[in-house]
Amino acid sequence: MPPQKKATKAQNKGPQGLIKAYLMAYNQISFLGWSWILVLAIKELVENDFNYTGVFNAVWKYLPAVQTAAALEIVHAAAGWVRSSVATTFTQVLSRVFLVWGVNFLFPEIHTHWSFTTMVISWCIAECVRYAYYFFNLAGGVPSIVNWLRYTLFFVLYPTGAGSEVLMMYVSLPYAKAWNEYYYYLLIVLMLVYIPGLPTMYGHMIGQRKKYLKAQKEKKTQ
Repeated sequence: MPPQKKATKAQNKGPQGLIKAYLMAYNQISFLGWSWILVLAIKELVENDFNYTGVFNAVWKYLPAVQTAAALEIVHAAAGWVRSSVATTFTQVLSRVFLVWGVNFLFPEIHTHWSFTTMVISWCIAECVRYAYYFFNLAGGVPSIVNWLRYTLFFVLYPTGAGSEVLMMYVSLPYAKAWNEYYYYLLIVLMLVYIPGLPTMYGHMIGQRKKYLKAQKEKKTQ
């Protein structure tokens, strides 16, 4: 009986170890990808006196690949490798992927609008913090500054990110209507979804902030 228990324990440890190693690598690579896009966007702005019209060309070579790769997170949630809800993960990933392929890829006329720059920078900062948080969490301990950033920056990044996403869809409406009238109405519907969606996300994150920052404070006082 004891040998059997030992074998089972070792057997369970193997796959968990491999999955953990994979998730840590995934978070590291994703962090580096978003960091690189952020560097390229800021470099373009600084070198051109904060003229945002060239940011699209500076980051587009990498943005579709890095953002589309996030679809793997739906698999992670569905497989039970992470605690995230499959429905929530699917919605969040799909909305971002849609903005990349269903809006910016389809309508090049909107690439020089300032909302592309604010959208990408908001995404980059949010994702760099998020992937750093996930990595440290898997590593066994999240630094307090990363924990604070994770549950504080959303106050600014949610409105700048979501607002820019809606504006991107809005400025694409004339081009969408000329391309396909049904697609035009789809964009309008998706824009309207943000009205109840943003307050819901805010409420969820405020609840999470209270929970995790309180736990961090209690841990320090112990």
